[in-house]
Amino acid sequence: MAMPVRQLPLDVPDFVGRADALAEVARLLDGSAPTRAPVAVIVGGPGVGKSCLVTHAARLASATFPDGQLYINLAGTSDEPRDPALMLAEALRALSIAGSAIPNGLSERAALYRSLLADRRMLVVLDDAGHADQVLPLVPGADGCAVLITSRTLLTQLPGARHIDLDVLSPAEARELFTGIVGRRRVEREPAEADAILDCCGNLPLAIRIAGAKLTGRPAWSLRVLRERIEDESRRLAELRIGDLSVRASVELSLRLLPADAVRALSLLGLLGAYTLPGWVVGPLLDRSDAEEVLDTLVDASLVRLTATDAIGQPRYRLHDLIRTCAVEIAAQLPAADKRDAIIRVLSAWLELAGRGTDRLPTGLLAAAPGSAPRRSLPDAVVDRLMADPVGWFDAERDTLLGAVKLAADWGLDELAWELAAGTVTYYDHRCLYQDWEHGHRLALDAAEAAGNVRGSSVLLRGLGQLHIYRDEFDGATRALESSIGLCQDGGDKRGEALSVAMLGTVSRVEGRYGEAADRVEQALAIAVGEGDRHLEAQLSCSMAVMRLMQGELDEAESWFSAALRQARALDDGHRVAVVLRRVSRLHDRRGDPDEALRCLWQALATFEKLADERCAAYTLLEVGRVYAGQHDRDRASPALERAADLFHRHGDRHDEATCWQLIGDLDAAAGFHDLARRHREQAQRLWQTIGDIHQTKAPARPSSP
Repeated sequence: MAMPVRQLPLDVPDFVGRADALAEVARLLDGSAPTRAPVAVIVGGPGVGKSCLVTHAARLASATFPDGQLYINLAGTSDEPRDPALMLAEALRALSIAGSAIPNGLSERAALYRSLLADRRMLVVLDDAGHADQVLPLVPGADGCAVLITSRTLLTQLPGARHIDLDVLSPAEARELFTGIVGRRRVEREPAEADAILDCCGNLPLAIRIAGAKLTGRPAWSLRVLRERIEDESRRLAELRIGDLSVRASVELSLRLLPADAVRALSLLGLLGAYTLPGWVVGPLLDRSDAEEVLDTLVDASLVRLTATDAIGQPRYRLHDLIRTCAVEIAAQLPAADKRDAIIRVLSAWLELAGRGTDRLPTGLLAAAPGSAPRRSLPDAVVDRLMADPVGWFDAERDTLLGAVKLAADWGLDELAWELAAGTVTYYDHRCLYQDWEHGHRLALDAAEAAGNVRGSSVLLRGLGQLHIYRDEFDGATRALESSIGLCQDGGDKRGEALSVAMLGTVSRVEGRYGEAADRVEQALAIAVGEGDRHLEAQLSCSMAVMRLMQGELDEAESWFSAALRQARALDDGHRVAVVLRRVSRLHDRRGDPDEALRCLWQALATFEKLADERCAAYTLLEVGRVYAGQHDRDRASPALERAADLFHRHGDRHDEATCWQLIGDLDAAAGFHDLARRHREQAQRLWQTIGDIHQTKAPARPSSP
């Protein structure tokens, strides 16, 4: 049974009022309204609290939707509204569809999304919609689902949608909100001053929160002090009128009371885009190590919002879209060189952290050697805290790392762009995050090619080549890898050339051209030996052993396997040792020694599970199943194969999942369980048909490394 999805942001603890709007939303969601599969669009001006209302209403209705809530920020009012295809991929991942199981096309993704929601009762929250075309693919067709949308404009093209207009707070609601922030005693001591402040704020929630935050942060102030400040014409009070819902005036009011470094931090934060950000980014932006107080000042002023705490315990912050727009306007007054330097500093810190995280992941040869991009180290205490769980850190920063690649590309920082994209490949490989992998690489490749960056282009093409291999797109892999080889030769990058040639050897092997594959591996190995690259030599020695094994040259294979194992152990590379043990198990099994094959496999599996490398664990379990199947031991083979199939399914590896079910079906048939055999074989056939593999005989197309 699928676990419920719970993606709603944190509720606002001091939410007040909005009784009519909440009641109308509740009627739509509780099933009493005549509308089946209701869609509600909350429409209002900037800063009136649309997102807060929808989050609060969604939490109140949570019991009506036992399968949970999907939350997607459409960024419709940003400079670059989010692509529906990418948002559908995000939603599908939340619904446990991963890797290449996510279709490539928009319509196919939308169809799969609707199918997954057909039998669920789920609430879909779409925040900040720009136009109806952005929303339509994300609206489920299931009667048991409902949709809440926030937008600044009417979405009249949405059929059957109920539009709810949200205005500023009523006077009573505004006073309740203000009192909750400032404290009842202070308000009761100066009620007239409180009313005057609220009048100046125009009952706009954002302005009230800014004013309340100032008072909360200054307990010695009387309310009269703040009222006198905001009534001053120099504070641009006129723009806080009810008839003129100017959030800019509210922001400028707060900015005049902030120290210069906080204003500068806000303006530079605005340049980073519409992402939830970790607090440490303020330090590199300001070029100082002690920026926590500056961030606290911005949070206290309600100009930066603490949105959540991520999985590794890191607070995350976000600028409201309108505040971010104002921040960018402020940044426009800064010298261009200052802004560029700030962007370089924060991207350099991202790059350094990504490198630290990659160093703590299982060894992968796809990680490129550093280029010339600058790297900036954060304080050791910060790094140690963030890197205590490197996979968790990468998980928390997935969106921001892609945003960093785009930011680098937009600013013409091609070296930073390609290194940031390439620096996440080991993580993407570990997690099978093929969509993110491709998106980042293509962004960076455009920047590298436009700048004539040969090294960066070659690395990115090689990464895309490996991605094509994982997706069984061998023509695309060949084109990308051949281009990478040419660029490596032009730039004198011997290691890169060897990697790309070896990956072409993988393509040859998967397509059954074993002689050609062996020649390519031999060519790559010669380069690796010449360059003294022992890690690559160990990997390619194992690849050569596999080639010889597939050609039936068992003694030659044994010699290469022994060399690879020796080299991996000398390097103290436990992951590589486990890979070799998994591969050499085939040799032992071919020679009629299944016990030794299993000993190698169990040892390899223990390593992969310790390193949380699920894909390599799945390959190992598949080999365990094969060995037991060769002994006609269904009771031991089937559980291993079922575990492998589950892991392959989670990572979108349909070919190898199908292989598992076919083997299970064969075991069922041999044991006389013909109904089970038919079901399992049909399951395998369906999976093979989805990837167009009618032969069902090719070797696994997704090796753990080149």
